[in-house]
Amino acid sequence: MPELVSTPKVKVESLEDFLLKEQDKLIPLMRDMEKEANLNYDKHAPLPKELVFKGGDRKTIRNHFLRALRLNTGTPLGYFLQNLPGYPLPGKKSNPMTVSIYGEKDLKQDYEFYDIRIGELVSPIEVLATAGDEPDFGLDLNLFEDNGESFGKDYGFGIQSFGDSRIYYATQVPFHIGYYHESPIIFAAAGFLTRTYPQYRVHQFMTLSRYAFQTGHTYWGYRFLGWGMHYVVDLTQPYHSRVLPNFGTISMLWINLKAIFGFENAKNEAIDRIANRHTTIEKYHFSTLRNAYRNKVLTHPFIQSVKQTDLDNNYGKYDNSYIVNVVSKQSYDISDRIDTLIDESNLLKGFSEDKLLPEINQKSLEDLNSTITDHMKSVGSHIRNYVRTGMK
Repeated sequence: MPELVSTPKVKVESLEDFLLKEQDKLIPLMRDMEKEANLNYDKHAPLPKELVFKGGDRKTIRNHFLRALRLNTGTPLGYFLQNLPGYPLPGKKSNPMTVSIYGEKDLKQDYEFYDIRIGELVSPIEVLATAGDEPDFGLDLNLFEDNGESFGKDYGFGIQSFGDSRIYYATQVPFHIGYYHESPIIFAAAGFLTRTYPQYRVHQFMTLSRYAFQTGHTYWGYRFLGWGMHYVVDLTQPYHSRVLPNFGTISMLWINLKAIFGFENAKNEAIDRIANRHTTIEKYHFSTLRNAYRNKVLTHPFIQSVKQTDLDNNYGKYDNSYIVNVVSKQSYDISDRIDTLIDESNLLKGFSEDKLLPEINQKSLEDLNSTITDHMKSVGSHIRNYVRTGMK
């Protein structure tokens, strides 16, 4: 995006400074933002009146702001930038506890972050790209009333609708997944699948980003924009947009019916199946990209395809329905093929610890790579269409 790359550097600003300077206007802005969300995205869980943003002083305003957004108030929200693999940034490496609630447990030495200082001038694209990871580092953890945190009992999201409880970060799942295109019969039988919140999050952070840009707080404009971008990109992942790829409606209903009557083996097997494929395809994609950057192979198809802009205008204008009607529909439609190619390539057994093993089926892996490459063209377009709208 030339319009992003050519943008001047921005000055790092503390969250407290932004909130204190703008609180008088943020109070009505955030009130109206929640009214719109209640009408369009969040009918199941409107913001409780006692959480409405009312400002505060330097000691309290961050907590009031995070509670008004219904985010985890323990999220570090430090000041840092993430580097591309093999391209270290100047400065001191960040303490993982300033990046993620779970520190190194979360980052697993897969990522490197570098401290930045309040008042320092930094690249907008680095702020945006770094912020695109942040919602995975704590913002949406433990927000339901059965997740063990006091704020979860206040937030009004109720009992967690779904998620694999064996995974420590599973409490964020309903905020990062959007099942919008399943059969109406499935939704009628399993209404909990409709209680998802990525649209809500994008709406919140896009609203705050635009306001920050309009009022001259460009660092927070890009950081909020990056937070919202995370949810847009999450829905490009087929397993974030489809409950059970390659399962028909009757099969899904039968699994759910047996679980209702206490026979949960089929349900647990389905959860295991999807969890393994979900994490394996992400690890494979991640390690492929990481190795390409480390080895300076910037011609890798995964990298080149996401940079192609020729499809950007094919999807229409980005608006509040874009991530449902365009992004998640596209990943829903490709989910069966991705799932099939994971099987045919034997990826679950043929890929481990970032290495391809003899068990891999090379021909089917090439088909999988080709499918991912083609999908990443549209992923790049969706990211750019979202970012352009925010920057306006």
